[in-house]
Amino acid sequence: MEEITERLGITARTLHYYEEIGLLPGVTRTEGGHRVYDEEMLVRIEHILKLKQVLGASLQEIRAILQAEEELESIKASYYGDTRTEEERDRLLDEATDRLHTILAHIDEKMEKLQSMRQRIVERLDRANRLKKRSK
Repeated sequence: MEEITERLGITARTLHYYEEIGLLPGVTRTEGGHRVYDEEMLVRIEHILKLKQVLGASLQEIRAILQAEEELESIKASYYGDTRTEEERDRLLDEATDRLHTILAHIDEKMEKLQSMRQRIVERLDRANRLKKRSK
């Protein structure tokens, strides 16, 4: 566990919490009850951390994004099933498009908020620079 928390830069409690709230489903355990994180689970945790750090997404937003991504994988598997008609494949593509729009909406919302925050900071920087020029 310590090796994993160091690698990811998070605490064991964070991992436990992610499991408790459903972000890490199906964590396997040893007979002694210790959690075992395989490579697939580590990739999922890293993805969660990127969503949190890069997008500034809340855990609720992360859950929604992960759910949309899981639905996309399910749709993909169904789409390539041998027994699908053209009409069913079109419906699956529509579902996939809806899920992708959901993910993009989360990203766009965060980007708009960041852009607004950036603009406010630029304005403050401009005011500070103008004040500095006046005082000379």
